[in-house]
Amino acid sequence: MDDNENRDKGPSTNKNAWESVMPIVLFIILNRLYGLAWAISAATIWSVMISVRRWRKGHAIGKFIPIVTIGILVRGIIGIVTDSEAVYFGIGIGTKALIGFGLILMTAVGRNYLAMYAPVMFGFDNFITSHEAYKLAMNRIAYGLGVAEIISAGFDVWLYNNASVDGYLVIRFFVNWPFTTAVIILSMLYLGKKLSVIPGFTGITNVLENRLESDKKGSEQ
Repeated sequence: MDDNENRDKGPSTNKNAWESVMPIVLFIILNRLYGLAWAISAATIWSVMISVRRWRKGHAIGKFIPIVTIGILVRGIIGIVTDSEAVYFGIGIGTKALIGFGLILMTAVGRNYLAMYAPVMFGFDNFITSHEAYKLAMNRIAYGLGVAEIISAGFDVWLYNNASVDGYLVIRFFVNWPFTTAVIILSMLYLGKKLSVIPGFTGITNVLENRLESDKKGSEQ
């Protein structure tokens, strides 16, 4: 990798990190200085701005960004109206648990939405998605992600009941971030291993690189 590539990727990585951290920083500072309503408002506005920016850049998850944005707004409005930290954080925890149970239940009844939308994320063609190895792998990944979401939600409940608001936000971020990263990496490694039996499949790394290259070209147009 040359210096130009490092310069291109470095600022982007730093920007993504700040995008994730800033809502927490804003919430903690404004909650201490002006109260809960201001803290929720600032964190909500920031999160919505980031969602809109990602949507305008044509990210692969673009179809889901409007839904996520609406969820952020609704959660923020309810938190401000109720003026309750428990309600505000509880909505996020409940949503996480609901997603986990939803992944498990929908996969069990043959409606694995993860498998349906993975081609949008990774650019898999019909030859791959119609293969039995793909279906089996995505079902197992969906179950695994569902369990991981439920575990994460359970941890959040425990942490909220045993830490201050500031502690909850900071500890949750530094625990959930590596946990989520590990789950994603393991899922990708597992998927790549299972799909390797498909003729012509060149590896999950090549698929991800092609997807990133496609996104880059799309953002430059």
